[in-house]
Amino acid sequence: MRAGREPCRLPETLLGLALLAAAFLLPSAAEARCDPELVRRPGGALLRRVADAGREAAPRISIEWFGHSAFHLVSPGGTRLLTDPFGPELGLPVPEVSPHAITVGREHPHHNSVWVARGAPLVLRGLGEGGMAWAEVRKTVGDVLVYNVPVTQRTFEVSTKGSAFVFEMGGLCIAHLGDVAEALTPSQLRRLGKVHVAMIPIGGTFTVGPEEAVGIVRQVQPNIAIPMHYWDDEDRLQRFLRGVGHQVRRVGRGPFFVSRENLPRPTLVVVLSHD
Repeated sequence: MRAGREPCRLPETLLGLALLAAAFLLPSAAEARCDPELVRRPGGALLRRVADAGREAAPRISIEWFGHSAFHLVSPGGTRLLTDPFGPELGLPVPEVSPHAITVGREHPHHNSVWVARGAPLVLRGLGEGGMAWAEVRKTVGDVLVYNVPVTQRTFEVSTKGSAFVFEMGGLCIAHLGDVAEALTPSQLRRLGKVHVAMIPIGGTFTVGPEEAVGIVRQVQPNIAIPMHYWDDEDRLQRFLRGVGHQVRRVGRGPFFVSRENLPRPTLVVVLSHD
């Protein structure tokens, strides 16, 4: 090497190119962590390592259940999301919230009463044509990437289209499985990606029942599983808990907090309260 010449810094050069490529190819750092197809793209494995290397310690995420399928999520950046809001006809207290966005996975008053929210939130509907057709959603709201996955739901004995939603925030993937009524297919599991927290219906009739929900937990293998849509029926809940056979934690009314640092292993079932 000649005197005065800088040594070759090939690794740093490659890293710089990868970071530059990541800025153009990745919609967000959160997407890179949960997008199951990323590593199959040219340079995808390197881009994922770069995104992971630049990740800061994730602050906690707030999850609050209002009953049925309605949850209020607050990201580390303060983005507020409301899922499947219900109206007063359900017989539960209508939550008083001002979300930045609302997701609707089923076009029914128990799930699509978006008018109950304060302010002027963005409404993301997973179904179009009056609930008869699946509508793709992929939207960044604040520091949260929201996308949906088509699922099958039921109207009594008739199978219909439904929509599950994934929220990528704080380095975690939170999946609200909507009114899923059948075991998930390999394609649906790939679209969901790695799920850290899953809200799973256990009610039956319009969704999977407790025993079928156990099978979905085994398919998805989330770190945390939260049962929903069971009409506060303790018998249904107990059937699900007996079948899933994992640790169970009951949480009183109010927000439940989760972050990458406190993710349990294996699956922890968290039973939330809304009253």
